[in-house]
Amino acid sequence: MAENTDARRMRLLARLAGAGQAVRLELLADEERCNLRTIRRDLDALQRLFETVRSVEVHRGFAAVCTAPYALGRFRNNLQIHTEAKRAIARVVAGMVPNDASIALTGGTTLLYVAQELRAAAIEGRPPTGCIVFTNSLPALHELVAAEIATGVLGEIYVAEDCALHSPSFHSAFQPSLAIAGVSGLTLNSEASTNALSLYSSRADEATFLRDLLSGVPEIIVPADSSKLNRRHPWSIYLPLADKKVTLVTESLTERQVAELQSVRQRLTSLRCDFQWRVPNSPQPHQIQPQ
Repeated sequence: MAENTDARRMRLLARLAGAGQAVRLELLADEERCNLRTIRRDLDALQRLFETVRSVEVHRGFAAVCTAPYALGRFRNNLQIHTEAKRAIARVVAGMVPNDASIALTGGTTLLYVAQELRAAAIEGRPPTGCIVFTNSLPALHELVAAEIATGVLGEIYVAEDCALHSPSFHSAFQPSLAIAGVSGLTLNSEASTNALSLYSSRADEATFLRDLLSGVPEIIVPADSSKLNRRHPWSIYLPLADKKVTLVTESLTERQVAELQSVRQRLTSLRCDFQWRVPNSPQPHQIQPQ
């Protein structure tokens, strides 16, 4: 089966390279005697290949691919950290997105994986459908455009180490119903007099950008692997959570962490915030109980 798939994709590549013009997907499907979904998956696989491979080099008996990596910096470094956990979190987040949602998707490696999950869903014809996604992440933007998802750009100034756009302040006519927000850290404090959940950024300009972006959004999903839990950064986002729905999507939790989250939820409920949390391969929100 794998050999047939690879052979078909090579034929598609040769067919498109020799066509000299765009070819209808229905015609490609007829020629390969397969359905449109298979053709879309094949073309998506070819797109992904060319996103990472710039050329093939042969020198002195060795062959290698020349890649086009992201710029050196925090984003590229973070791609190598907690990768499997981030991908699992991203699958949960993508599964929470309703059809026809207007979404603000911020920067970060976990958010790139969320964009890849949305791309896969669009290619395979799975929900969510009909979404509009604005993002300040250039890698995420590339994923969304490749899947022909309606998209736009947030932010004005490109920061190479983050592979993202930021702004000293944020103003936009776009009014998202849902934000999926990457943070550098978050802390839980059920004894806090205001917010029991505090969000942090590693950059002052990013913190201001996220505060302005998220302040008017009624529902926020915060994906955070274990390295970000109870981790402070110099810059707090200072986001009031009253009258918002906030869902934390994270990794497996200890009994102590579950108990802490339950206390935080009680505190946030008193502040008119609907707080939930989800873990990959776990029961629905609020059903996790400490042992």
